[in-house]
Amino acid sequence: MNFYIWIYYVFEMIGIVAFAVSGAMVAINKRVDVFGVILCSVITALGGGIIRDVLIGISPPKFFSSYVYVLGAVITATIVFIVAYIFKDEYQKRSTMIDTVNNVFDAIGLGIFTVTGAKIAYESGFTTNGILVVTLATLTGIGGGILRDVMLTEIPFVLKKRVYALASIIGATTYHLLFTHGVHYRVATVITVIIVFVIRICATVFEWDLPSVRLKNDKKNAGI
Repeated sequence: MNFYIWIYYVFEMIGIVAFAVSGAMVAINKRVDVFGVILCSVITALGGGIIRDVLIGISPPKFFSSYVYVLGAVITATIVFIVAYIFKDEYQKRSTMIDTVNNVFDAIGLGIFTVTGAKIAYESGFTTNGILVVTLATLTGIGGGILRDVMLTEIPFVLKKRVYALASIIGATTYHLLFTHGVHYRVATVITVIIVFVIRICATVFEWDLPSVRLKNDKKNAGI
């Protein structure tokens, strides 16, 4: 295997593990069983890629042939579940620290998969269509989390909190601009992941949220 291909493969596996940890932690907090934890973890890690592949006509989606990626997500979710199950009291006591860890892993995964989505868009021949590249990159980054939240009957996190999708959009746009201006893809990758990571962490630390309408009579309006 070419050295650079191997590096990219390792990079993707880091993203898989990062999103798998994040998905497992969210599922555990929702008190689902071990199967639910593993399923949510796999969907978080690979769901965005499925949405991307369906949109650009890759059939079947790479999810169904990337056995190592699926296995990596399953093993990661199982380890997280076992740790939480055995040390449940400690897990609850350290909920704030665990949320911090979750955010860090989630930010790493978001940056890596934003780049992955853009890279696959280029490999599929869409190098000149910036809007499509950014859309596919963003969907790869946030799609799995959306599917997970829908499965857990939650309003998707990306629609309500902490400048999430916007971080991926900014990262995807940066990567596309760097790529189209001749910056080497490895340099563009590092810059993009750092930008997405920093935006997500800053949004969490400083509680950055996009504006939303806060109605006083939420219950009354919900029935209209």
